[in-house]
Amino acid sequence: MGTQRNGARSALNLVAKACKMSRLPGWRVGITSILGADLATDFFAVWDPFCAVVDLAIGADNFYNQLDYQNEPGPGEDLSIP
Repeated sequence: MGTQRNGARSALNLVAKACKMSRLPGWRVGITSILGADLATDFFAVWDPFCAVVDLAIGADNFYNQLDYQNEPGPGEDLSIP
């Protein structure tokens, strides 16, 4: 991972992948069959807005791409890590 990538970006990437996977066909049916209809409804009431906020954070803010200034001083972005 390297010292030029902060933990916030790694966490955001992980959550973004989870949100992307949750949009696959059959995922809602699977979660509903695992949790039951009532719990699945409660879960989706939280999950869908959460994923919308994550999508907005990725699209509107470049903060998570910045360097981790505690480990690597200086302004800029870490473009070496995809």
